[in-house]
Amino acid sequence: MLSIVAMAVRGILLLAAAVVLGLSVTNAKHQVIGNPPAETSFGSFAGAFGVLVSLVGLAALFIDKIPAFLVMAADALAGIFFLAGGIAMTLALKSVGSCTNNEDKYQYFRFLNKLLNGGCVDIGNGKQSCGGGGLTNDALVGRCQRAQADYVFEYIGFIFSVAIIALGWVLHKKGGNGTRSYV
Repeated sequence: MLSIVAMAVRGILLLAAAVVLGLSVTNAKHQVIGNPPAETSFGSFAGAFGVLVSLVGLAALFIDKIPAFLVMAADALAGIFFLAGGIAMTLALKSVGSCTNNEDKYQYFRFLNKLLNGGCVDIGNGKQSCGGGGLTNDALVGRCQRAQADYVFEYIGFIFSVAIIALGWVLHKKGGNGTRSYV
């Protein structure tokens, strides 16, 4: 019974990691000036790492040669990456306040946010041009909502990483074999 629960948790973790990867890559594609922000790039890495770890964990369910400690350590690392990415995205979006409020100050905050505006270039006299021109409020709202969804799924990935480690520990102890894969 626990292995079925562990397989379900592993599947949800795989899904969350795939969503993080997809959202982060989509956000990175909107960067038209310069490189994507570090938070977006790290989100892509965390999502890809989470997908890889989830696939290894699923394989470990069927292949006893994969050491339980290796899978557990990879799950812990994925959880740390998800948590770090979620915190970084949350802090980077803190100045935005609201993704959907159309008051001028919120539109201004969205326009200045490095995760949302597509990059800025200095044009002199302390002024910047952001987003490569033609950046609409609707585009910023969409980018903001994708960035929020990205960090939410990073937190979900962290929660399910902790859950799979706990389930794995229980299954590993229940099995009694030190080389047996845990989840």
